[in-house]
Amino acid sequence: MTTPTASPPTATAPARRSLGWQALSALAFLSVIPLPRRAHGLPTAITLACFAPAGLLLGGAVAGLDLGLGHVLPVGAASAVVLATLVGLCGAMHLDGLMDSADGLFGGRDPARRLEIMRDSRVGGYGVAAAALVLLLQYGALAAIGTARPFAPLTAVGLSRAASAFALGIARPARAEGLGSVFSVNRRALAGTVALGLAAAAAIVLGGWRGVGASAVAVVVVLGVVALFRRRVGGMTGDGFGAIVELSLAGALLCFAAHP
Repeated sequence: MTTPTASPPTATAPARRSLGWQALSALAFLSVIPLPRRAHGLPTAITLACFAPAGLLLGGAVAGLDLGLGHVLPVGAASAVVLATLVGLCGAMHLDGLMDSADGLFGGRDPARRLEIMRDSRVGGYGVAAAALVLLLQYGALAAIGTARPFAPLTAVGLSRAASAFALGIARPARAEGLGSVFSVNRRALAGTVALGLAAAAAIVLGGWRGVGASAVAVVVVLGVVALFRRRVGGMTGDGFGAIVELSLAGALLCFAAHP
């Protein structure tokens, strides 16, 4: 998964940046929102832990949009605009990661070929099918959410981004370069767990049993995708983390749409 921000992470030593800049780096990695150059430095454990608040911030933005659109658009149209806005805020990088993951994992005969396919910018049949199905799930779930709708986008987006932090904390990179190796920082497992814990706490406080279900689904998605990547290519790639974001978002929204 290639991050479509204006400038890639620089070689600025993390120790030279304040905790605030290290925290803001989470938003720089997760979105295409214009941020000062110092926010695009190399990540730290603080950066990884802040995937949760950064995700909740993005979720709050689209939740606010959803609230406003509810007064002028039917629920189906509002749901489509909300999801399109979220994709735009993130530069479609997570969706791109999902498509590349599907093409590579299921389109290659051996690990080397699968990794090669993931690097290819072209999208194949598996990728198109994966994107279409996951977007359909997200849209159908969001449009069906009832009483939980005011907070569902906020917590679901927060959980999905925290899930990727948890995966970054526990997964082994498939290659020496790429997103997985960039985030191989000290105390990454603890930081990823903290991120997921913060997002899960917000989901449970706001969503009750639905929040519990959404948090459990996020963990299942992470463990399942990490295990699949380990089996097929020997470890995680940046595309895999993007797939985790999209799949856990779909799963969380489905939980919030569930009937009592």
